[in-house]
Amino acid sequence: MEKILFKELNIDDVKMDFLNDFDRYQEISEYYARENGNWIIKKHEIVKVINWDKEYKDRRTTNLSNILMIGGYAFGAYEKGKLVGFASILNEKFGTKKQYVELKYFYVSFNYRNRGIGKKLFVLCVEKAREIGIEKMYISANSSVESQKFYLHMGCKDAMEMQEGYKNTEDERQMEYIIIK
Repeated sequence: MEKILFKELNIDDVKMDFLNDFDRYQEISEYYARENGNWIIKKHEIVKVINWDKEYKDRRTTNLSNILMIGGYAFGAYEKGKLVGFASILNEKFGTKKQYVELKYFYVSFNYRNRGIGKKLFVLCVEKAREIGIEKMYISANSSVESQKFYLHMGCKDAMEMQEGYKNTEDERQMEYIIIK
């Protein structure tokens, strides 16, 4: 593996071709579901496949650009100039004590997973949240076992407060990461 370059993104980095080569592919055969107050692993009858087309990539690019324009933060991981991972946090505090910011986007390209890129992007988001005085990072996690195991490994737990408009569903689990000052 070539050396991965991590950098904080600015609005000029997020052009309309930002995600052209990004491979979001994911097969989800197992997922977490809540039963009787506990999270258990279930199997999909048919494997769920996530794969972004050009239109979806363009919408994500526009959304990421908007996040940066309204004061949010984003980080990219690059190999030989090619985007292989990205993450962003919003700069809108919420919660009863305004203790949260949301980890809005968090993705690593298919062929680059399990190489520590996601961990580094997550740490960069935590460091930025700490820098702006945040106590907790809020995550609306994909229900896949792969995604949730990553967040659990990083020290995330079920959110103590729910962000308005979110709820635990078969597709998402609301989690938080406590930022140690």
